[in-house]
Amino acid sequence: MRIALLAGITLALSTAAFAQSLSGDQIRTTLIGNSFSGFADGESYSEHLNADGTISGHSPSGAYAGRWRISGDQICFSYAEGKRDTKWDCTEVKIKGSRIIWDDNTTARLGEGAR
Repeated sequence: MRIALLAGITLALSTAAFAQSLSGDQIRTTLIGNSFSGFADGESYSEHLNADGTISGHSPSGAYAGRWRISGDQICFSYAEGKRDTKWDCTEVKIKGSRIIWDDNTTARLGEGAR
């Protein structure tokens, strides 16, 4: 079990170490108008970042919406809960191939044809 855990940590660190950090302009070019998918909060998801600053998302729990903005060299997300948006959550973005790596070392994958 320890070997598997160490291998997983090593892989996560090496993936992040060789990933390219994106500037605010690169985040806009790479993510905005594109879709990506990943796994968070115990389920898979797919999101599209619309040019108007909105997010269209889908998970096994159903469709959801949110907003995005770029602040410096970070992208910030706010998701709707009922009729109210949540607080903004900002993260740096690294990319390696089609893999997006967020600040917390979780990953997502850009959709086909993105970038």
